[in-house]
Amino acid sequence: MKMEELQTPRLLLRPWRAEDAPALYALASDRRVGPAAGWPPHRSEAESLDVIRTIFAAPETYAVVLRADERLIGCVGLLDAAHSHFPIGASDAEVGYWLGVPWWGQGLMTETLGALVRRAFLTLGRETLWGSHFRENVASHRVMVKCGFRPVRDGVVLGHNADGSERLGEILSLTRAAWHATQGVEVRRVTEEAIGQIRAVAAVAFPATYRELLTPAQLDYMMEWMYSEESLREQFRAGHVWFMAFAGGVPCGYVSVERQGEDLFHLQKIYVLPRCQGMGIGARLFRQAVAHVRAEHPGRSLMELNVNRRNPALHFYERMGMRRLREGDFPIGGGFYMNDYIMGLDIE
Repeated sequence: MKMEELQTPRLLLRPWRAEDAPALYALASDRRVGPAAGWPPHRSEAESLDVIRTIFAAPETYAVVLRADERLIGCVGLLDAAHSHFPIGASDAEVGYWLGVPWWGQGLMTETLGALVRRAFLTLGRETLWGSHFRENVASHRVMVKCGFRPVRDGVVLGHNADGSERLGEILSLTRAAWHATQGVEVRRVTEEAIGQIRAVAAVAFPATYRELLTPAQLDYMMEWMYSEESLREQFRAGHVWFMAFAGGVPCGYVSVERQGEDLFHLQKIYVLPRCQGMGIGARLFRQAVAHVRAEHPGRSLMELNVNRRNPALHFYERMGMRRLREGDFPIGGGFYMNDYIMGLDIE
């Protein structure tokens, strides 16, 4: 996946550049920096340039610069299972970071690592993040703990001193579910201004749901039919009401409801990004749809939903109280059909 620039209130995380070599050498030649992170001090600008072109060219390795004046202050990155310093899962990653001495003690690395953790879980879909530090590096321990990491193993051999003696340290980890629990999920109503966000989530969530159920041709047709910009604008104009879920401020799901009669509503769409499933977000979106129907029609009403007859989500809707009302094969144009159950929920 292509690296993106990441921003925090004070910092910018961006790919390394060859012209960073002088600034990197100024920071990495300090003997208080490298050895604490497990690498020797840089001996020349040429060495720093070589590091940029080799080690720092790895995916998800970022230069950390101040937004105010673009000064280089450190480095942060992710290592996959093939390059981590200890065994981790194929869907996991190891975090690594260091900060130049002039910027110690200002909370900048906590801010930096927090941005990388957010990308790892929400964009890259990592399951668990791992980190380690030498016992004497108490500051690194504090950074990880502030970002939600919890100790897993202590007394682990993480390296060796110049005399060959072992350097012991600690391993910490953070799961995606635990991180989400600390971030909270917000669900709010959105307007046409959110069409770009809806399309971005749909581009991932819709194909993931139907890849095994529909032909590629029908998938493409339905994406255009339901999620083109013009189609979405028309849905808003027709009165469809949309709510989006945000995890850590990043869109992760949506639901839309259309009123079709005095006491009849249709739950048109409800999807959650695959990497955010299993966290109760779908249930929250469903309950938001029910709350909207109650607000629109305080009396008894019915909310219906079309769902593909082979969609495993059937069980989710049944757990939410819906029942199967009828079934049919509904033409949608292009020679395609939706082979659905119509499910319903009585709302009072």
